[in-house]
Amino acid sequence: MASPLAPAGAGVDWDARYVAGDTPWDKGGAHPALRVWMKKHPLPGRVLVPGCGAGHDVRAIAAQGSEFVLGLDISPSALRLAESFLKTGNETYLRGDFLSGEAVPSDSFDAIFEHTCFCAIPPGRRSDYARASHAALDAGGLLLAVFFTNPENPDPHAPPFGCDPAEIRACFEGGFEILEMTTCTPTFPGRLGRETLGLLRKRPAA
Repeated sequence: MASPLAPAGAGVDWDARYVAGDTPWDKGGAHPALRVWMKKHPLPGRVLVPGCGAGHDVRAIAAQGSEFVLGLDISPSALRLAESFLKTGNETYLRGDFLSGEAVPSDSFDAIFEHTCFCAIPPGRRSDYARASHAALDAGGLLLAVFFTNPENPDPHAPPFGCDPAEIRACFEGGFEILEMTTCTPTFPGRLGRETLGLLRKRPAA
């Protein structure tokens, strides 16, 4: 049955952006915070990357030896771009709307890595994101996220949407234990101090 919810990318034609090459969020490689994190804490088992775009984070996670990595995106052009790169491990890609709760089976991942999806969705859908993340993770699963807390966006009605640490906690703390939240994290040029790295663990269902 089709989801009654609006698509995750409502209001933005993400596929048209990829077709036009208008993708300033694509820095050509995995997020520096992810690379540094995995040197000390390899992401285990089955990993989901929602809003994966060209798949740079997916390939970095697969290369460190995860059992299975799934890149999910609503843009077919983004996924074609992702699939044009050589595989680095056991990664694959799927077109789907993460917020609908129907794109992936429940309790099917050990970890989620978030980089560009949360800041791209309308702020009113953040609770849907938290629910979808909780549903996708297995018991005790981890959400490792780079939240764009201060994107300095000149248009407050268009993505990327900022979100301060207090808002992040309010959004996730019902379904997740917040293990770490820090702004002291490596990032791309021009973003220093404007992102928050969060590590959250799924709470058991009530």
